[in-house]
Amino acid sequence: MQLFPAGSSEFWINLWEEAQHRSPMRKRRRRTETEMIEMWNRRAKEFAKFATKDGGQKRRQRVLDFLEQEGALQEGFKVLDIGAGPGNFAIPMARIASQVTALEPASEMVKILQERAAAEQLENIKIMQRTWQDVDVEKEGFGQFDLVFASMTPGVQDPETLDKMIKASRGYCYLSGFSGRRWGEAYRELWQLFYNEDMGDSPSDVIYPFGLLYSMGYRPNLRFTKQQWQHEHTIEEATENILKFFESYMDISAGAKKEIEDYVLKHAENGIFRQEVNGCSGMMVWRINDDVAD
Repeated sequence: MQLFPAGSSEFWINLWEEAQHRSPMRKRRRRTETEMIEMWNRRAKEFAKFATKDGGQKRRQRVLDFLEQEGALQEGFKVLDIGAGPGNFAIPMARIASQVTALEPASEMVKILQERAAAEQLENIKIMQRTWQDVDVEKEGFGQFDLVFASMTPGVQDPETLDKMIKASRGYCYLSGFSGRRWGEAYRELWQLFYNEDMGDSPSDVIYPFGLLYSMGYRPNLRFTKQQWQHEHTIEEATENILKFFESYMDISAGAKKEIEDYVLKHAENGIFRQEVNGCSGMMVWRINDDVAD
C-alpha cells in the first residue's frame, strides 16, 4: 500500500488547501486585500531600510549567487519579479537582465522602487502596480519571461498562483518561503493567551509548493538557510509592533492592549525588550522545459 503518493498532484493540492483551511492565523485574519496593501505601504520604508543592513545584503547576495549558479539569471533575460516591494531584488537583477517587470501593488513600495531605479539610471525596469492574483497570465500574454521570480511574497500562496508562475515562464522559476515556524515566542505566547490555541504552522511553508512541483515531475533545486534574529526594542517600540500584529486578527480592546503592555514590561530588562527568533527559509529554482521527469 502506498502511504505517501508523492506523484499525486491532487494529494499535494488537497494537502496545501487543507493547511490553509485549518490555519488559525488564516481563519482569524480580518484584513481585506486593500487593508493589507495599506499595511505594506506603511512598512515600505522599513523594508527598504532592512535591505541596506548587513543581514539584508547577505540574504540578497545568497539569492543572486544561487540564481547565477543555476543559470537562472543571465544577460539578455526577461525577468518577472512578483511582489517586488521596494526593489530589493528588482534593482540588482536589472543590472544583469535585459528587462525586469516588477509587479507590486503597494504605491509606497513602488515609489521607493522608482526612486532607486532613477538613482541608478536603470531604464529597463517596467513597474506594474498590481497584485499577482489579478493577473490573467494567458489572456495578457504573461508567458514570455526567462525567469519568474517570487521571493517571500504573499503573491504566490496557493496552487493556483503557483500554476500561474509556471505558465508565465519559458525558462526558469524561483520561489522562496519560510520553512517551519517563523514567529517569536512573544507572539506565540500572547496568541495562546488570547485564543487558547497554538498559532500553528504556516500554510505558506515551502514544503507545499515543493511537494506539488515534485508531483508534477519537476525536480527543483531546494536550499535551506537557517537564520537567527536578535530583536531589541524599547518597551514602547515592542508594544507597538505587537499591537500592529494583532490588529490583523482582532479588535484591540483596552484589556487586550493591557495584556500586551504587561507582557512586554514583564519580559523587558533595563527598558529594552529582547526577543530571539530562530527561523529557516527555503529557496528553490526549477526549469520549465527540462525539469519535468518523463
